[in-house]
Amino acid sequence: MQSDHFQMLGLERRFAIDLAELERRYLERSREVHPDRQGGRPAGERAAAAGEAMQLNLAYRTLKRELPRAEHLLQLAGVRIGDNEPVEQDLLMEILELREELANARASGDAAALARMESAARTRERAELDRLGALFAEFEDAPQGGGGPVLQRIKDQVILLRYLARYREAFEDDAEAA
Repeated sequence: MQSDHFQMLGLERRFAIDLAELERRYLERSREVHPDRQGGRPAGERAAAAGEAMQLNLAYRTLKRELPRAEHLLQLAGVRIGDNEPVEQDLLMEILELREELANARASGDAAALARMESAARTRERAELDRLGALFAEFEDAPQGGGGPVLQRIKDQVILLRYLARYREAFEDDAEAA
């Protein structure tokens, strides 16, 4: 059974969340369930508290970032994204071209091109995350049960963002290797 990270942290199930409120609720709940507070309790209760603390940490990490939050909301709505989802051919070609351009810039040692490409990747990812937010707002504002068609568009947007995130992460991989 899928746990509801929003419920665990006492937040409304929405894409647009107040990150300061998320942080406040996480800290509040983590103080309650922290294993160090369970010292005098039976082993079973301590183990349960440790498990709850792990779930709480997972909930916080998931809701803190937009893409994992979106994926969680889709899961809660019964929408799954598999590893081999069909993808528009244009998107695949675009990503292949971007990766080829990245490989060429790396091979030639063109630091300016790499910086320009990384900036463009971050800008594109931010724009697509903003689109995702607008799609969720449309879904959340739909009458009860009327947001179904928007869910497919949200799923498609999440898939696009997964590809863009992997491309952007290629720049971070370079920075870590340096």
